[in-house]
Amino acid sequence: MTVVESGTCFKCNTKTKVFAVFGVQKCKPCIELTKTGRKGNSGMIYDKSITPDSFKDLFIDNLDLVCCKKSNKLFVKWYIEHYPKSKGIVGRSLNYLIYNKTIPIGIISASSPPLNYKKFREYFSVENDLGFLNNNVFRIVNKPDDKNIGTKILKIFRNKIHKDYQNKYKTKLLGIITFVEPPRSGSIYKADNWEYLGETQGVTVRRSGENWYDKQYTKGTKKHIFAYKYAI
Repeated sequence: MTVVESGTCFKCNTKTKVFAVFGVQKCKPCIELTKTGRKGNSGMIYDKSITPDSFKDLFIDNLDLVCCKKSNKLFVKWYIEHYPKSKGIVGRSLNYLIYNKTIPIGIISASSPPLNYKKFREYFSVENDLGFLNNNVFRIVNKPDDKNIGTKILKIFRNKIHKDYQNKYKTKLLGIITFVEPPRSGSIYKADNWEYLGETQGVTVRRSGENWYDKQYTKGTKKHIFAYKYAI
């Protein structure tokens, strides 16, 4: 979230100090009003008792993705177990349960990317960050006996999210980026013809409480960066 010294709030139309929040400018009171009141996870409430059997879909007879809300209980369970320190998904997002025949076997999602990341804006030739998404999670929980399952899922994901993003947000999706933390090498992205863009600088941005309005930079782990660009 970027501070803008003065402007007009997108929600209340007040001229005041505003903050750039996922493509729009909001004042601090309006940002506070949009909070869920729940602690952490952006309204994603973890329930360890949830099982895949509760989400069987008898109409799915092959490998496929089913779009779901970020609050879907199975999606939340697998997401939070994968990222236990996460505060949840914010901004634009499209989230999917991965099905193999009738049973969900994992999750995959894409959400708003890091703001004002020069490398991505140059790669996609854009002035803002609304034209591309960050593949923020890809987790296969119950892996079938298929060594190419990851690449197959990525291909379905790319094709499906390209249409779903246009339908949901009325914005053309130019491509997707992702970060891969070592020791993983990103082999499934390479196999799916994603382009390697190098490594991050290993800097983590933290926000909490009143400090949400001011970025705090700390040293983090360097990650590999991959990107997929759709053909025009």
